Parts: sequence; structure tokens; C-alpha cells
Amino acid sequence: RKGEWAVLGVLVTLAVLSLGVLLLLRCLAAWGAGGRLVSLVSLAQGEARSGEEGVPGWQVFLWSFGFRVLLVGTGMLAAVLLSQGELSPEGAFRQLLRWDGNHYKNLVELGYAGYVENGQHLFLVFFPGYVWAVRLLRLLIPDTQVAGMLLSCLCASGGSCYVYKLARDCGGPAVARDALFYLSLFPFSFFSSLMMTEGLFLLASAGACYYARRRRWILYGVFGAAAALTRMTGLLVILPAAVELLAGERPLAPAAGRSKHCWRRVFRRLPPVLLPAAGTVFYLLLNAWVDGDPFAFVKHQEHWYQGFLWVSQVVEYMVDYFAGNALLSVGWAVWFPGLVLFLGGMLLLYWGVLRGALPPSLLAYGFFFFTATYCLSWLLSAGRYLSCCFPLFLLLGRLTENRPGFRSALLAGEGISLGLYYCAFLAGAQVM
Repeated sequence: RKGEWAVLGVLVTLAVLSLGVLLLLRCLAAWGAGGRLVSLVSLAQGEARSGEEGVPGWQVFLWSFGFRVLLVGTGMLAAVLLSQGELSPEGAFRQLLRWDGNHYKNLVELGYAGYVENGQHLFLVFFPGYVWAVRLLRLLIPDTQVAGMLLSCLCASGGSCYVYKLARDCGGPAVARDALFYLSLFPFSFFSSLMMTEGLFLLASAGACYYARRRRWILYGVFGAAAALTRMTGLLVILPAAVELLAGERPLAPAAGRSKHCWRRVFRRLPPVLLPAAGTVFYLLLNAWVDGDPFAFVKHQEHWYQGFLWVSQVVEYMVDYFAGNALLSVGWAVWFPGLVLFLGGMLLLYWGVLRGALPPSLLAYGFFFFTATYCLSWLLSAGRYLSCCFPLFLLLGRLTENRPGFRSALLAGEGISLGLYYCAFLAGAQVM
């Protein structure tokens, strides 16, 4: 078995690296570079239809918010159906608080310094953006769980508006509509309605990428800093901004095709492009204030078995654990969806890069976010993390644009899987 997994690891590494090379060639083409290889990749380019407006943003927000409220109500009803005895509406609502949600609730109420386990501040590994935002909302809504879930629903709805705008600019209103459906019906999208970071992170990261595409650097920096303050992968929004900055100046083009002072403008705009790093700096300062060490979270990650592991090794152990737990709940709750999403995500990214289905900046963000997700040494929440990888949903919208049968089957499959994993989550399975 170890030999089989080793071969799989080599294949995964080759697939990831070759995809990275193809993406780099597409970025080089956008930056003005020439050459035979670059030209071959840049020939395949999807058609963008940015002139069509589509649905107004307020309608997208209301639809998304209503859908998430429906998810909350459905979850409460499912909790009653799954209960063994009498369960009040408040009790059903409390059933929606599970796994990391309990830790976020305690951090909001006790603070990072006050929430201690075994004499250690183990919960410094949870980034503070969401915690601080819920604390602000608690000034109006004293119940922590209500405030946290309302914040998640509002932010996820706002993030859906930015996802819709990005998809509309890349493929038109029909693609934007489908991308929104794929995002909403994703099997793990229910986390964006709960006391988790997914709603806020979707708003911050999608907003940052949208303003980077529009090259409105101050707004990009504000949203990017919020993303970096919410999740470790939030710092990755710097990548699409850098790609857009270089694409706008085309510094690698021949002298006749670029401005004389393009590099000077690139360096002048670097500070706002790097502004998301301010969110990470705040997080390091929090570590220093609570534990006396700005990198205390690195040590605390060991308690959670978290760290960096190359993607091929992660896929190897996921296959191994699924094979060993194929008859147990954990095999289908944790390892199976992680493996299916890895295979599907890689195929989708390959198609997107080869087809040029999205701008290079969004392809770069999707690739690095996806890869970073699968570089966690103990990946129990692949589905939850990927629910915020919005370029994948944009790619699905482009892929199924002229394939109505495939579109219907995919949406139906997502909806069924959403119901299945939501019920499993409420029943106590390790859907986290």
C-alpha cells in the first residue's frame, strides 16, 4: 500500500507543478512577455462579456440572505427531527453551534487572554477578525450566537454580491447567476450561516479581488487587510492584486508596447498592494500581547496537529485514512469529500487555465488558495475551507454555460449533497 500511495504522491506533485507552470505562462502573457510557449497558452482565451449589467446588487444580497436564513430555519427543523425527546425552538437553535463554533463563542465572551486550556492560550490559532466583528455586533445584540450567525449571514450575502459581480464581468449575467447557485448549493455552504469565519472571509476576500480587478487600491487594501485578519490564507489576496498591477502596466512587453516609466509606477503602487499584510501584523501583535511572542500561534498549532505539509503527502494520507475508514462515518464525513473535491478542483483549474476562462489574477488566486488548503498537515475541514474558494464557482459557471444537462445534474447533485452533509453535521458526524 505504501508503494501505491508513493506513486500517487508523485503524480499529484507533477499535476500541481505543471498546473503552476501553465498558470505562470498565462500570467507572463498578461504582463506583456512574448515567446513561443507563452503564445501557445495565451491563444486559448475565453470570451468575457463585461458590458451586461445583470441583476442589481440589492437583489443578489436579498436573495442570498434569504437563502441563508432558510438554511438556518431548515437546520433548526432538522435538529428537532433528529432529537430523541422534546426540543424547544431555542434548543434547536443552540444545536447549530458545534465544533469550532464553540471556540469562537468562547473567544468572543472571554477574550484571547481569558480563554485558556491546560494553562495555555491554545486558541490563539483562531484569527481575530471574526471574533472582533462579533464583539462589535454584540453591542446591539447581546446573545453571542445570534450576533455571530447574523454577522455570518450578512457577510456571506455581501460576499455573494462580489462573487456575482466578478462572474458577471468574466462571463455575463447567466454565468454570474449560475456561479451564485453553485456557491450557495455547495455541500458545505451551510457553514457560512453558522458561527464560523466563512461568511466574513468570503466578503473580505471576494471584495479584495473585485477591487483589485478594478484597480481601486485603497478599497482593495481595506478588504484585503480584513481577509488577512480573518484567516491565514487571507494574505493570498496580494497575489491577484500583484497580477493585476503588472497586467495593467505590461512591464515585460517590448519597449514599443509599454510605457517608459511603467516600472516606476509599479513600485509606487506596491504599498497599497501590500496593505493586506497589515491584517497579519495585527494578528502577530495579538500573539505578542497575549503570549509574549508574536509567533506563539506556531507552537500552539502543534496541539491541533496543524502545520505545513506538501500537497502530495496530504493527499496520500487522505487516501490512506479513507481506505482504512471506508466503513465508518469519519471516512465519508472527512476523507471522502476532501478527496473528491481535490480531484474535481484540480480538473476544474486545469480547464480554467488552459481555456483562459477567467482573468489570470483570479486563476492565480484560485490555484494558490486551493493548493494552500491542501497543504495543511491535518486537513479535517477541506470542504468548509473550499466553500470560500470562489474562483472554482466562477469556473463552474463558465464550464456549464452551454451545457444545460450538465448544469442541471451538477446543481441537483450539489443540493442533495448539501442536505446530506448538513443533516450529518446536525447528527454529530465529523463534518467540520
